[in-house]
Amino acid sequence: MVSKVLRFGAGFLILSTIFIAIGCSGGGNHTQLRVLQASPDETAVDVLIDGKTIASGVGYAAPTNYTSVSSGSRHLQVEPTGSTTHVIDETITLNSGTNYTLITDNFASAITPVLLADDNTAPSSGNIKLRFVNAGAGAGDVDIYVLTPGSTPPGNPPTVSNLALGSASSYQSPAAGTYEIFVTIAGTTFEYVDSGPLTFNAGQNRTIVVVSDLAGGFKTVTLPDLN
Repeated sequence: MVSKVLRFGAGFLILSTIFIAIGCSGGGNHTQLRVLQASPDETAVDVLIDGKTIASGVGYAAPTNYTSVSSGSRHLQVEPTGSTTHVIDETITLNSGTNYTLITDNFASAITPVLLADDNTAPSSGNIKLRFVNAGAGAGDVDIYVLTPGSTPPGNPPTVSNLALGSASSYQSPAAGTYEIFVTIAGTTFEYVDSGPLTFNAGQNRTIVVVSDLAGGFKTVTLPDLN
């Protein structure tokens, strides 16, 4: 009887240690990463972290969902799908508990990773949060206007000015509602993009990315940071 009890106790202790170890390795040392392929003349891409594929066949302007990856200093590689030639190969730092967006930016000959920390904290009551990213290869610096529908850039100040390629604005916090978003050449009212009316509900956080339109010109892609 004593030996059975001892064996049971030892087995329980081992299992408890395993479960504790699994629990410790799960929550606190991971983060969330999503990918937007915004290089207009690049094919679909695969994204690897520490040699492991976390996203494959990521098509142009088609963002992935968030994927859980280990936090800390990580080896990032991006390669065209079907190829083992890395077009991006560098070390990035991912903080535990933070959501990130990785954008493959610029033309294929100068493709660059843009890594952004996303805000998934709730906006103040009745408000939204909007962040803007310029990933429009060939667009140059841009101004962003967030206006009531029917308004146009002439006579209105830009919400975000001189946003360079590969740059992101801070999060803006307007009231929830319907807006029309314009993207113009910086310092002018020449329109690259007119979104038409867009409705945002209270409590939503959104990242709006300017990208090249493969049919010509530019367009925006909206990413949900918080619903």
